[in-house]
Amino acid sequence: MNITESIELFLKELANKRSTKTINKYEYVLYLFSSYLANYGELSYEEHKDTGCLITADTKKLHDGLVSNFLEWFLIRKVIGPQWLNTAAPSVMKAYIKWLVSQGLITEGSMDEIVETTKKASKDLPRVEKAARLLYKLCDENSYKLDADELNDDDRMEGYGEVTMMLDDKLFLNYEGDKIGPIMITREIAKYIKPGDTINLVVGKKGEIWHPLEVGNVYPGPA
Repeated sequence: MNITESIELFLKELANKRSTKTINKYEYVLYLFSSYLANYGELSYEEHKDTGCLITADTKKLHDGLVSNFLEWFLIRKVIGPQWLNTAAPSVMKAYIKWLVSQGLITEGSMDEIVETTKKASKDLPRVEKAARLLYKLCDENSYKLDADELNDDDRMEGYGEVTMMLDDKLFLNYEGDKIGPIMITREIAKYIKPGDTINLVVGKKGEIWHPLEVGNVYPGPA
């Protein structure tokens, strides 16, 4: 069975068990999953004018990595969705995968890590989303204190930095070998950031302290 057919059958079986509101959420998450697979999953698909994108790859092509990348990269990087999305998506994916297993539609053992993957995502997605929102607010405040255009190259760093350490309200990042810190944040932001996370962040230096100037996304680190 191809992936699109499996999603349609899964939703059809749920129709008499869940509320219309819940079904709509399931449909939305699995629509996004299909979009991810078509654009980044390296699986076969067809585009139809009337019915949209059809993922023609067999369900046995699905594996843990696709689910993990969908939850921890695609939803963060590519989707601006409703507030409930990051909380609901891991549960929807877990339910869909468990259904595939029950139907014998995926290879035995190919989704052994799915429970941990979705459990981790259910905690990480709301956390990094909150961190990104708070960092955006801080960057906006800092824009009045530091003019990024006036900073020398040595006093400015931008790109994807991996969190190496947190110390109270101070952050330390590794920008592909360039270790930057301390970066002044807030204790509230620090609650939502963990070592191993990756932050798309522009920082500027004033004295011995670095300050966030622009922020993109925050991505959860490995377990």
